[in-house]
Amino acid sequence: MRYHLSLLAAFSLAVAIAAPARATPWTATYEFHAAGLRVLEAEFTFDVEGPQYRLEVRSRSRGLFSVFARNEQTTSIIGRWDGDAPRPQRYRVHGAFRGQARVVEMDFGPDGMPRVGALEPSNAADMREEIVRENLGGSIDALSAVALLSRIVARTDRCEAGARMYDARRLTQLHARTIGTEAVPPDWREGLRGVALRCEVESVLLGGWRTDQDIDRARQPVVTTVWIARPLAGAPPVPLRIELATRWWGRLHGVLTKIERAAP
Repeated sequence: MRYHLSLLAAFSLAVAIAAPARATPWTATYEFHAAGLRVLEAEFTFDVEGPQYRLEVRSRSRGLFSVFARNEQTTSIIGRWDGDAPRPQRYRVHGAFRGQARVVEMDFGPDGMPRVGALEPSNAADMREEIVRENLGGSIDALSAVALLSRIVARTDRCEAGARMYDARRLTQLHARTIGTEAVPPDWREGLRGVALRCEVESVLLGGWRTDQDIDRARQPVVTTVWIARPLAGAPPVPLRIELATRWWGRLHGVLTKIERAAP
């Protein structure tokens, strides 16, 4: 579930950064619920003005979920734009899961290949298959993949896009497609109703599964549904609600609780 949450958190930025460049960055806060219980809170800060882009996601477990699986993590990327293509440069993950430190320090060279400098725990300690380096060509981190998808959405008002994502542990293929424009369901939070763009994002694990996993099950696609609109006047369009089917928790729901300009 931890990996699915990270994918979910990453895609929740997909159209937030698709808006025209602003003078200051924005911060959007989401709550995620499973089986009617709050399990996670995530805060996203994004700044894509100019030739470089910077994204940061801070997530922390909440409610009963924090008792059984305490999780706090900060994920960030610094990269540059090459036309409409993101070129990641410095990817970092620092946090803890169930009391165990989780660290990734990965840089991308001039050839675009990822180079892992620090990884805690190691893939061997995590009982995870190592990915052959030759298979990593053309891959980018999850937040840079989100930046790529967002540019496509901004230019076409549609979600058709794809990317290969690598996080130093797993290699994943992502495909996004447009479902259509529809009214926000009536059971949503007050103030978030209206018409929204509905997109589906399918992710498939290509490599990096745990050695104790059923590989056929690990390869099954995970589908995330996102509804996108402007939550208030002057704000960029962002996901108002996110849904993901997990294998252990059933349906996971994320909802936007706050959006504001961040400090410069």
